[in-house]
Amino acid sequence: MVEEKNNNQKRSPLTSTQAILTLGLTVGFLLIACGIVLGLMAIQGPDLSKAVFEAIGHWWWSFLFFALGGILLLAFLLAQVFVWPVKKLEKVMETFEEDPLTSNRVQPVAYNKELDNLGSVINETMNQVQNLMQSQQDFVSDVSHELRTPVAIVKGHLNLLERWGKDDPEVLEDSLSSSLAEIKRMEVLVNEMLELTRAEKLTVNTEQDHTAVWPVVSRVYHDFQVLHPEFSWTFDNGLDQTSEIAIRPDHLEQLLIILIDNALKYSTERKEVHLALAKAGSWVEIGVQDFGQGIASEDLDRIFDRFYRVDKARVHQPGGNGLGLSIVKKMVAAYGGQVQVESALGSGSSFRLRFPIVQPSTESQSVSDQGKKDTKDSESLL
Repeated sequence: MVEEKNNNQKRSPLTSTQAILTLGLTVGFLLIACGIVLGLMAIQGPDLSKAVFEAIGHWWWSFLFFALGGILLLAFLLAQVFVWPVKKLEKVMETFEEDPLTSNRVQPVAYNKELDNLGSVINETMNQVQNLMQSQQDFVSDVSHELRTPVAIVKGHLNLLERWGKDDPEVLEDSLSSSLAEIKRMEVLVNEMLELTRAEKLTVNTEQDHTAVWPVVSRVYHDFQVLHPEFSWTFDNGLDQTSEIAIRPDHLEQLLIILIDNALKYSTERKEVHLALAKAGSWVEIGVQDFGQGIASEDLDRIFDRFYRVDKARVHQPGGNGLGLSIVKKMVAAYGGQVQVESALGSGSSFRLRFPIVQPSTESQSVSDQGKKDTKDSESLL
């Protein structure tokens, strides 16, 4: 790269865009001037031309020199105006090459729409590259930080077993149990980090990814009812079966599982979870409410940060990596939705997902119509 840059600097200045523009404009102005002179000669006749040449006399060469100099200077200044934004763009790109995290950006060009659009595209590309680099750095830093503790624990138990613990059945069992628990936690962490990475790079097709909300929420609700019978469950449905949002069904299910799972984890005393579906204007709202320990006001702005935990005592517990809500935020934003949270310490939390309503697909509409027809047929038979 450095060698190529040096080769570019060694090129003749006559091959630069500014030199070519200057030469082209100079030739153009000379042709225009010659055309004007020849036009005047043709209109006024040879007598006037002869009188003009006799009047300037020996000043002829001086006049020609100043005319050429003026034309060349004007062409150079115009070429400078055209090329100056390109030079600034080149300088920004060189700075970006030396420091990929630079804050320098291409400035708007008011008098050149094409260069202004090019600068906007370059700025957007630089922003995307820097976001990806920052995400990569955060990923490496977070994973290395989170894996350091479980790796140290597993290593400590293995060293203990290697020295003398393998001969003690109680120590052997305890070390194996602790090591397996930490390995499981590392597995959960890696899987969640992969899910977060997929959410950050999620490609959305809102024209094809349509999902009827009620069936998905109802299925997840009943699944958790079966898995956790010790909890009291409530489901308030204010939607019809044809209400759809632009999201893949498996992603909507994943969002619900994360929120409900969090509600279960933090409901230590009052084991009760409420789910609700509602229509608010052109939006579908999905609510998950628990009556657990709640979230302090100073923590509400940070609960969607990766690896942030409200309860610091859960740092080393399985499933408490603090990535679930980060995944929710990234995925909901990718689908054009919103995440809202209301909470008070000691009174539980309420999370609300909001998505714009889309027109039901033909297939969903036909299924709904068929269901209505079957209902009418059954009523007529009765």
